[in-house]
Amino acid sequence: MIPSLLFGVLLMTVPSSNGVPVACMMEYEDGGAPAVFGYPECPERVFPPAGYLKNQTLNCQFAILQGRRDYQEDVIACNLDFKVPLLGAGKNGLEEEAVGVVAVFDGHGGKEGSEIASKLLFDYFYLHVLFQSYKVMAHHNGVLSSSDYKSFQLEILKEALSRTIRDIDFSFSQEAIKNNFLSGSTATVVLLYDRQILVANVGDSKALLLSEKIQSALGTEGDSTEHLSATALTYDHHPDREDERARIEAAGGSVITWGVPRVNGVLAMSRSIGDVYLRRYGVIAEPEYTGWRPLTANDTHLAVASDGIFESLTQQDIGNLIFQWNSHFQTSEDSEMPWSCLSSTSLAECIVNTAYEKGSHDNLSVIIVPLTPTSVL
Repeated sequence: MIPSLLFGVLLMTVPSSNGVPVACMMEYEDGGAPAVFGYPECPERVFPPAGYLKNQTLNCQFAILQGRRDYQEDVIACNLDFKVPLLGAGKNGLEEEAVGVVAVFDGHGGKEGSEIASKLLFDYFYLHVLFQSYKVMAHHNGVLSSSDYKSFQLEILKEALSRTIRDIDFSFSQEAIKNNFLSGSTATVVLLYDRQILVANVGDSKALLLSEKIQSALGTEGDSTEHLSATALTYDHHPDREDERARIEAAGGSVITWGVPRVNGVLAMSRSIGDVYLRRYGVIAEPEYTGWRPLTANDTHLAVASDGIFESLTQQDIGNLIFQWNSHFQTSEDSEMPWSCLSSTSLAECIVNTAYEKGSHDNLSVIIVPLTPTSVL
């Protein structure tokens, strides 16, 4: 957003950088969140408050199942009411704003990558939102019109998420080198703010948007049926995707099919957190984004899931299950809901159990977010 040297000069124009020492701000610019957390001159107020609940899932509906694997490597992180110090008109130019954060980390080669990613997500994101807000204020000499706030807020949140994923990869990669970890993880992270949604994706976990659709019945006049249509918000990073293959081969790697296409015959994805031994062969942790998009009145649910769900279910299967669940429990209509759902205690559990019963062999995890005006940001 702002080059380092220019940022340092701009900081001098905002008194005490809103109470944060310039040395701390420069440490952030040079080393990101990991540097700030290890820098003694950064005051406590730049960090999440003591006792702050960061990995809260009580306000999120989720289900996770080890399935037919010998170990569990999926980890979720979700908080639909995560309070961050975001650019605003409040004290010191910041306001406490609630942002929904929904993430699935699907580990491979060990659980270290997904576990560390989930533990760092909220701490790093909080800090990046704070410092990116300060940077915008410094760039504008602390003077912003009220009409500027919304566009800057969305830009800040996206930049904060991008830097969060980068720093998670850096921190885990350092641990992997030190401890000889060969593991890695996907990272699919969704932000919900001001009735808008942003998705960042690394790897092959998925985010789906479910929306109400009215379809006319064939051969009838005036009759119509309602269903939920599933729209993918992510694009899988498989090594045989044309652009991904080109990067891998340009770096000296190869795409070899061993069951599925794999980087050097090993990794079944071309982007991931960690996997440090494949970095030289074009595997990167840079996310792809579905840019900020407004939610409409027809958008009913967000689903974020590991790829194990999609071993046995299609994207539209998810939409059908959600529609059948709602029809069965919220209306008097009959439904063809499978037994795996009738015996489930939640919609998320219904999806996980159905994927398992239909034959998935992978770990299974899903987070379901209802997108009603009263239940999402």
